[in-house]
Amino acid sequence: MDKKDVNLNKRKKPRLQPRERKYNFLKYLRVVKYYIRKKYNITSSELDMLLYLYDVPFFRKDEFNYYENSMSWDKRRFYRMVQEGYIKEWRSGGTKLGKSKLYELTQKSKTICSNMYKKLMKEELISEDPRSNPIFKKQTYTDKVYKNIIEKMNSK
Repeated sequence: MDKKDVNLNKRKKPRLQPRERKYNFLKYLRVVKYYIRKKYNITSSELDMLLYLYDVPFFRKDEFNYYENSMSWDKRRFYRMVQEGYIKEWRSGGTKLGKSKLYELTQKSKTICSNMYKKLMKEELISEDPRSNPIFKKQTYTDKVYKNIIEKMNSK
């Protein structure tokens, strides 16, 4: 038996080098997004729009439409968001003044966005109280699954 035969039968053990990750707050993005959608009764596309507009103090409708092009087609999304109190008119425009209408997010929208960021950054834990968190009422199987994930997320 040669030395070559002996070396062929041995497997090399992989060297594991754990790396410290600088950022991992998107790890629970799906969970936090589900929580926000359930708590505030908002659709996923409306939440995405609010997050896009969150850092913009004022915007025109064409800026809204620009990002809306990346979403499923919904002709009434802008007007529904105004009607539901997510967007409000900041300045009325008109042909007489030569200025276009400007809009801004309402306080309700800003609260939704800041809550989402705080939960993602783990500055705040997601409540496990059924009175303030509709997921913990366990109405559906999905709620039960997310409840378990939230409990694990909060314990870390």
